Amino acid sequence: LRTQLAAIARSKQRIYIQNAYFTSDDMIYELAKARRRGVDVRIIIPYQSDSGVINRSNVTAMNAMLANGIRVFIYPKESHIKGAIYDGWICLGSANFDQLSLRINKEMNIATSHPQAVQAFLEQVMYPDFEKSVELTEPLPEKWSDFLMETIADQL
Repeated sequence: LRTQLAAIARSKQRIYIQNAYFTSDDMIYELAKARRRGVDVRIIIPYQSDSGVINRSNVTAMNAMLANGIRVFIYPKESHIKGAIYDGWICLGSANFDQLSLRINKEMNIATSHPQAVQAFLEQVMYPDFEKSVELTEPLPEKWSDFLMETIADQL
């Protein structure tokens, strides 16, 4: 988490992330700061994850990102891709952006700045998934329980 937060803070051109779990408030805050610096920030989140709590928590996360000028794309089905591009550096692995993956399970990612690997990930995963996704242009309807789910998800 610290490494990816540092990558966000250092990004100057683009941040593209695909992940099903966005429960890290620190991550959303840093992404909003990057967007205010003029970085092209785009997020792909699947319409459905494997957790109802996360599905509802993601509604508040997506609305917060949208309110901060971050482009949010909703992938039409379930996706377990956990990948990010920060300028010319990619990070891939098993870790979601949640406490369970990043602090408790200590899941791992790999990273590289090898230009061919970055380009291949863009062309084979990110660009096609942006095309398959629907860009969010208006906030999603929120229920009072979404804020409760977000509080619960913060602890997961």
